[in-house]
Amino acid sequence: MNVSTEFKKPEITSAYDWQLSQEVNVKNEKGMVIAKAEIELITLNKHRDANKSYEMLEQQQGSTDWEIPLNLFFKGQNLAQNLCEALTVTADNKKAKTHIMLEAISVIPDYRNQGVAKYLLTEVMKHYNKAQSITAFSMPLRDFVDADDCEDEDNKLYYQQLDLQSDAVNQVSLAQFFKQVGFIEYNVDDSLLAEPLAFNIFVASQSSIAHHTD
Repeated sequence: MNVSTEFKKPEITSAYDWQLSQEVNVKNEKGMVIAKAEIELITLNKHRDANKSYEMLEQQQGSTDWEIPLNLFFKGQNLAQNLCEALTVTADNKKAKTHIMLEAISVIPDYRNQGVAKYLLTEVMKHYNKAQSITAFSMPLRDFVDADDCEDEDNKLYYQQLDLQSDAVNQVSLAQFFKQVGFIEYNVDDSLLAEPLAFNIFVASQSSIAHHTD
């Protein structure tokens, strides 16, 4: 399959230049977008570790998708030691560390089950080859994306092609996908939550994605 990857220009997500959002597209030989990832990146360092970064994001934004990761499975600017070991990651308390949040990933129906999503994730991690981790909150796209709400016309047309309300993708098939491409599931102790989560949490690294074979 002849495809190419397009990384849109990263944009500062909030008031902080260490938090960026970016769109990544896979295009076919005709230039048509056949897959899309929406990611967010944060960079932590020893002076502004996970806890301090969360406090700043929460104060500035009111809420943030980074709340659970930064509070539960980070230590300093690194992943917690157990995850570092599971994902073959080396913790470094001197250098800044970049972490990725996979906000959304999708492939149009005609190109599914052909390795496109794995290719897209691999390209993201190759592009950010110094990123220590990538986290995904796994839930069907139809539960949080409405094509008609997209301000960008190209994105609206892309998501309309997915026909999300008729999409058969569910939590079980999503979990299977993430495990197949090198993610491990992070189970949260229910006693730490005010209410049950509506999603599953998966975490991966450059190494776990690059070297995983199903």
